[in-house]
Order: sequence, then structure tokens, then C-alpha cells
Amino acid sequence: MLMAGNQYPGGRNMVKVENKNEDKRASYYWGRVRDYGKKYKWFHWSSVELFLNLVYTYDIISNHFAAKLKIKGLSRAAFNVLNIISRSENKGCIHVELSELLLVSRANVTGLVDSLARRGLVERRDSPSDRRLSIVKITRKGEELLNSTIPFYYLEMRKLASVLNNEERDKLNKVLVKLRLKASALSKDGKRE
Repeated sequence: MLMAGNQYPGGRNMVKVENKNEDKRASYYWGRVRDYGKKYKWFHWSSVELFLNLVYTYDIISNHFAAKLKIKGLSRAAFNVLNIISRSENKGCIHVELSELLLVSRANVTGLVDSLARRGLVERRDSPSDRRLSIVKITRKGEELLNSTIPFYYLEMRKLASVLNNEERDKLNKVLVKLRLKASALSKDGKRE
């Protein structure tokens, strides 16, 4: 059954889902926000739609990967930390470096490392060059978990990306880089004001 008057981005009609856990965000944002935003001088629907699509898609994909990683007993942040450490020189890095490289929240690197250490996936060692610093190293158990997780994680990426052909993936990557560079430049400009 189609929901009258409601469409997904691109003009496709929404399919009504008879489910209490229905994701109502699409109908809300592509209906109410569009109409409400028209009251504002700087409202530009195609710009708003672009960012709604980015955030909404990110959220759905992020939750998908979080659910897949949960099967392995990992959060996205923990998986990210294990990857960074595993790929670092001598399979270890300091906390500051971890927080600079994380693709997820940097709020509590210490708590995250503590949790991974309690599970025996990482260990802390004193830095030989600076006693004030500790180096976080991945353990054999951490490497084994990571090595068993990465193949299925890459497979999930491939499955999700399979909806796009190579040309579409290349174009989307270029557009996202362009947008990220603009956002980064605007953030730097804002810090100078």
C-alpha cells in the first residue's frame, strides 16, 4: 500500500510498512521539513535534501555495521581502534595519535582502551622514549579477533556498494571528497572569526 503524497528522494513513492518499528524519518523530513523550511529566506530545498540524505544514509549504514560488529563483540569505535593499532608501526600507538585518527567519536579514548584492555585485546606499555606516555599495543587475541572480523566487514561493504556501478562509486567518491574539503575549509574559516 502506498502512502498518498509521500515520496522518497528522487520522487519514488514510499511503501507503507505495517510495523511498529517503522522508520518514520523519511516521511517526516521529506514532508514536514520541506514545507516548514519555506518560511526561511536562506532555505534551499535541494541543499537541505542533500544533507538530509547524507545524514540519514550515514545513520542507516552506521547502524547496519554496528549490528554486524556486535556479532563479533565489537563496537564501531573498538573496531576502529583495533584497526589503527594493528596498522601502526610496531603494532602500537599513543592515545593522542588514536584520538587524531579515529573515524568515530573521540570523546573517551581512555575508556575505550580500558575496555579493550580488560578483554585482553590490547595492552599498555611504557614508551621507551618518554616515560609520561604509554603505547597501546594490540595483543595476539586482538589480532585474531580483528583478522576474523575484517573479511566479513569488507564483504558487507561490498554488498552495500553493489547497488552502484563502478562509475557511480567513483563519481560519488569525488563528490563526497569535494563536499568534505568545503566543510573542512568552512570549519577553519569559522575558527578564525
